[in-house]
Amino acid sequence: MTGYTVTVIRDEDLWAVTIDGLPENVAGVADYPHFSEIEDEAPEFIAGLAGSDPEDFTITWRYESGGEDATEEVLQYLVAEEELRRSQDERDRSRARALETLRKAGLTQRAMADVVGLSPQRVQQSLSGTDESGHRGRGGRSRTPAA
Repeated sequence: MTGYTVTVIRDEDLWAVTIDGLPENVAGVADYPHFSEIEDEAPEFIAGLAGSDPEDFTITWRYESGGEDATEEVLQYLVAEEELRRSQDERDRSRARALETLRKAGLTQRAMADVVGLSPQRVQQSLSGTDESGHRGRGGRSRTPAA
């Protein structure tokens, strides 16, 4: 499988991305206003340059700032952030199951709120399906540190 190294740096008010591993006659450089766009858009950008599908290659991510390699620290943070998002999603699913069970058992919304640490209003929203407090973290492709 083909592999590319994507180096991300902050350049003035943009995130500059350079892609190593492309054919010599292809310039792999792009700018992004927001860091969060890079993970989703860079694979598609590479696929367009390489004439392939994002599933046909791997990306090794590198992060630099002020000439310092910050890859390990940024990757650790991104992994921790994803783990937190997954944990919060599981907590939310568990809480919803618990609330439904407590509702069937005849507890009041005030009592259920006391069990799960929410306000009675939030319990009512959750039980009615109108609770839109979902956690939207960073998802997408996993990142591989540079060698």
